[in-house]
Amino acid sequence: MCGAAGDVAGKTIVAAAAGCSAGLVLADGLAGAGGRIVALDRDAGRCHALARLSPERIETLAVDPMQPAGCARLGQLWGNTPIDLLIHLQPLRAPDRLGAVTSAIPALTWALLPGLRAGSGRVLIVNAVPGSGAGAAERACRLGIDHLAEFMQHETEGRIATNTLRIVSGGEPEPDARRVQSAIVSAALFLGFAAPGSRGVQGSTLTVCAACD
Repeated sequence: MCGAAGDVAGKTIVAAAAGCSAGLVLADGLAGAGGRIVALDRDAGRCHALARLSPERIETLAVDPMQPAGCARLGQLWGNTPIDLLIHLQPLRAPDRLGAVTSAIPALTWALLPGLRAGSGRVLIVNAVPGSGAGAAERACRLGIDHLAEFMQHETEGRIATNTLRIVSGGEPEPDARRVQSAIVSAALFLGFAAPGSRGVQGSTLTVCAACD
């Protein structure tokens, strides 16, 4: 799997709803690999926690990526500043609002589309695999989110590569934290920064076993 620091060094990565545990792992890991992270979250306390991970490489904005109006304002302010990777963590950060998540992810993506185009950037949606006790509504919403990447890429006529990282909990009573973090970051590096000629990282899905929150 692709995961060398050179793949991300100097790149601009926007992580939406980054206040969840996977967001902290990704922000820390991608910043450690040399990326410049702009982390969005509605909670000021979680923004501070993110910034403390790497003050020189992680910038935070107190923005709720579930609010269309806020997404539109962010897009206006961002303009065509290049974005190399946009990571959506709303499915993990707002598990009780999955219906709204399916609208919020495209809304933020379209708001930042000029920046994605300027940077030839990609989009990565991070979703959770429903547990054995999940109800029908959650299973249906999660399945819909799994298909968002395909539909969004179709709407951009393939110009914005969009992929999905699915996280499944379980498998081990107490999974090794370092191994879990490495798996999540490595998967994100591959889906976000594998060589442009790799057609297999457009509309692709990877699943890793880890704790979601």
